Amino acid sequence: MALKGVKVLELVGLAPVPFCGQILRDFGAKVLRVDNILNPVSSHLQMFTAGKDTVKLNLKSPSGVKILHQLVGEQHTDVFLDPFRPGVLERLDLGPEKLTKLNPKLVYARISAFGQTGPLKASAGHDINFVALSGALSRIGPPGKPPIPPINLLADFAGGSVLCALGIMMALFERNKSGLGQVIDHSMTEGTAYLSTFLWETYQRQPELFWPNFPQRASNMLDGGAPWYRCYETSDAKYMAVGALEEKFYQRFLEAIGFEDPSDEFHQFGIEKWPQFTEKIAAIMKTKTRDQWTEIFTEVDACVTPVLEITETAQAKLHRSRNAFNAQSGVPNPAPKLSRTPAERPPVVATETVTRTVLTELGYSAESIQSLMDEGVVDDPDAED
Repeated sequence: MALKGVKVLELVGLAPVPFCGQILRDFGAKVLRVDNILNPVSSHLQMFTAGKDTVKLNLKSPSGVKILHQLVGEQHTDVFLDPFRPGVLERLDLGPEKLTKLNPKLVYARISAFGQTGPLKASAGHDINFVALSGALSRIGPPGKPPIPPINLLADFAGGSVLCALGIMMALFERNKSGLGQVIDHSMTEGTAYLSTFLWETYQRQPELFWPNFPQRASNMLDGGAPWYRCYETSDAKYMAVGALEEKFYQRFLEAIGFEDPSDEFHQFGIEKWPQFTEKIAAIMKTKTRDQWTEIFTEVDACVTPVLEITETAQAKLHRSRNAFNAQSGVPNPAPKLSRTPAERPPVVATETVTRTVLTELGYSAESIQSLMDEGVVDDPDAED
């Protein structure tokens, strides 16, 4: 696997850091989670643990902090994942200045809401807030109504986990040349803005094409305003996604649904007629079920596809043919696919606590470990008596 030999220490937190750690784990890194026994994350929020082990420490105890310092040593850790607000780990003597001094090769990655500096660095927030401040949320949703948050995918995971994982890869690559690690200050708000660069580029370079009705939402080319780039309801209350952007796909789409040549009354970029054009197409799309339209467009290359529910996606022919989902769990398999060193997602099972094993590897005796457990410094509920 591509990251075999890379050792990651992940402090347990909410979803962005665990998914970042899961990406690294799926591509071969060994990930050890550190769960603070004084402030454990609720079990229903502990996702993205497949293939990871856990050590339980009291991070407010000097002895617990000492153990983490030992774990950060060069022979134990390449990447450290910080899920907390700025300043939290510094107060525990676990900040980057301390840990990079202990291990100059350490890549210290911090995922936070608004970054380690600036006026909002200590503020709380969630995906909807990050997407809002990135500018992207202003472009999502129906016209004349409040914007609609894209669940929590855009900032938490795309702008947060994935871009931070990319930053870690770049830092590890650079370390091959310099022999030194570095600190990654990753703001989910900034990550979302960077992912959304297309919005700024199109607004500045070709606003008349991409944003003819700006600032109104769902009235432009790619936001659901164009009749040939939006979703339509079918007769069985399901949906088809139409992305007939190019002229050839546009013409094939119209022919496939039996729409008469609109060149006189309607044309593809006749923006003033888009609402009427949409109504006519919507009426046609509601004459057949989603599966009937899917069968039609299987034979017509027009960029028209069914909108699959998450309960049915894993069984779709496309995904089964490419082994895109885990056959047992139904969870998506890692992407992208590497030809020589492919990723592999272990079965989704509860993480195993290996505190005793880890402490033994650090040189602690059985008596010392038991003493630490008795003092509430460490815990290992999975260990055999």
